[in-house]
Amino acid sequence: MKRFLIATTIALLLSPGLPAQESTPAGPPMEPQGPQAPQAPGPRRSSPPAQEVVPVPVLITPPKPNGPVQKSLVRITATAVEPDYRAPWNAGGLQRGVGAGFVISDNRILTNAHVVANSRYLTVERDGDPNKYPATVQFIANDCDLALITVSAPDFFKNMIPLKFGGIPALESTVSAYGYPIGGERMSVTTGIVSRIDFQLYTHSSIDQHLAIQISAQINPGNSGGPVMQDGKVVGVAFQGYSGDVAQGVAYMIPTPVINRFLKDISNGHYDEYPDLAITYAKLQNPAQRKFLGLKDDDRGVLVSSVVAAGPSDGILRPGDVLLTIDGHPIASDANVELEGERAQFEEVVERKFKGDSVKFDLLRNKQPMTARP
Repeated sequence: MKRFLIATTIALLLSPGLPAQESTPAGPPMEPQGPQAPQAPGPRRSSPPAQEVVPVPVLITPPKPNGPVQKSLVRITATAVEPDYRAPWNAGGLQRGVGAGFVISDNRILTNAHVVANSRYLTVERDGDPNKYPATVQFIANDCDLALITVSAPDFFKNMIPLKFGGIPALESTVSAYGYPIGGERMSVTTGIVSRIDFQLYTHSSIDQHLAIQISAQINPGNSGGPVMQDGKVVGVAFQGYSGDVAQGVAYMIPTPVINRFLKDISNGHYDEYPDLAITYAKLQNPAQRKFLGLKDDDRGVLVSSVVAAGPSDGILRPGDVLLTIDGHPIASDANVELEGERAQFEEVVERKFKGDSVKFDLLRNKQPMTARP
């Protein structure tokens, strides 16, 4: 999969512990800023100074006490130890942060990976319940910033309502984000519109790009892991946004195709991570280059630039190949395909695959058509 870094500031939306202030963790304690220069493998956090106070979100009337969101949303407090990959013998100090999560089927709680990463102790609280319940991490997917946790207390899930998932919301449609911004004790609700559907760098890993949806809902540290709702169904999980004076009203949620893939991947009791073509490619929008490669004037095709040795495409795809379709979806010259009525980068087709699946390419090699299956 093609990866690159965006030279701007993106912050995960996890609230630090009291006293409440803006910070930047990749796990629960601090709010990570990124993307940054590559570091040692594994989730990373950084702690730049807070740039400015985040504007107070506009609150709307929360649902009634028997509303499904209020009966599903939980406040997660994580105590974690940030590892030092350059000096692993240094344990580091304890850090504390607050995020959100929500109940789904089978008495499981879905949240962000950066909320619970490296945690030593987790507690969850239900809205209107003063008790704190110990929780444990069942599965964590650092590459797509999702995690499942559960609570062993027999009465915790009593009267809790699992939320159901919807699809990809339409552009300019309205969504509502739920969570505990700035470490607040009570549930907060903010509304906004869907602004963009695109591949984005997931800041928690700082190396993985997946489908993400930009929304204008005002979400802040402490919203991480909270549901984004539309028509009574979950259409995303709040996870990162711009901070400081870089941009205002720009936040992102993890959409349901990424969530559903994560839940299906762990159904066998193990998380296998995302497959990767392990190639780089170039867009083909230059008419002279297209003519040289023998392409028709149909705005289709991308050029394979390199193939990673020993990767899944090694020996199947070659530098110089022109990819025309993927699993029957025409690849436009800007590397996009149409999926479910929306345009997305063609790697999204690969991202919906699982370990052991195959993908079919129609391509040109030395101006001759052929088919390949990495």
